[in-house]
Amino acid sequence: MEVRLRWNGSPIDTVTVLTEQEISWISEVAGRLRLIQADTVAAAPEQRREYLMEEVARNLETVAPAQRKRYLEALLSRFPVAGQIIEPAPAATSPPIPEPVSADQLLAQLLVVASELPQEKRNQLSKRLAAAGLAPAPPGAPTLEIPEELRKALGLGAGLQPRLDRLAQLGGILIEMVHRLNDRAVDTMRDLFPKNPLLERPPDFRLAATQFLTGESESVDAQVRMVSSFLGSLLVALQGGGKDFGRHYLEKYSPSAILEVVESEKQFGLLPWQQTKHECCWSKYVDLAKEISTPDLIDRKIKERLAAFVKQWGLGGQPPS
Repeated sequence: MEVRLRWNGSPIDTVTVLTEQEISWISEVAGRLRLIQADTVAAAPEQRREYLMEEVARNLETVAPAQRKRYLEALLSRFPVAGQIIEPAPAATSPPIPEPVSADQLLAQLLVVASELPQEKRNQLSKRLAAAGLAPAPPGAPTLEIPEELRKALGLGAGLQPRLDRLAQLGGILIEMVHRLNDRAVDTMRDLFPKNPLLERPPDFRLAATQFLTGESESVDAQVRMVSSFLGSLLVALQGGGKDFGRHYLEKYSPSAILEVVESEKQFGLLPWQQTKHECCWSKYVDLAKEISTPDLIDRKIKERLAAFVKQWGLGGQPPS
């Protein structure tokens, strides 16, 4: 509220009349400004002025914009500065929040950008989209309707159909993998069982798979069981054959085993020309160690124990009936 004073009909000054609430605000702010002046008396004038401006601007945020000039004039009356009004620095404004973009808009932008990319880059984008499940099949790609049992075996969810080209690729990869595993398993089993008749003519798994795919044979179950049998035997050998070798080694080469043999032979004595029991034990160990004195001999011993363990459990890794 402003009151204009007149003398003989002529205005002489303008006085701003404040409410009690406004006077309280001015007094509080003026008190804080005086404290800042006192605390920064040793600071540079520019630094002190910055502190004062920040305090004024912070307090003016609670005042309606239309009333801020009145408040500043009233506050300036407490701090006259050559008749000037201290203008606070404008408050920082938050950047505008962008509007959400829909999936259709993003797709439209992607298509525009992709149309200008080289073919190699577009192929890379296509692979990434396919990996994310956004491009499951190109237009016209053949799919295959499969029964529910096979769908579960492949881990396909409801409504998903495998692409025929991808199914063929996967089949080729798996056939080649099984073929290589079968070859390695047969070679290893031949090393363990050189005279086993099952290993004389190992089946070619790729040939069996080709005959099944072309309809020349109705099943590959026999070949799959054979590969599983070889691999199962090797796994059994790895799991228990090493421990069996260790047990056999201790039974023959451990100090207690050698001592038992020496005591049973009773070739030691107390006469000067006779060996002591300790000397006899060492001589017996030196004699036995000739069996494992080279890496090839140790390898043969290990393979013998592996073969014995596999034979005990059956060629397919199952206990013999």
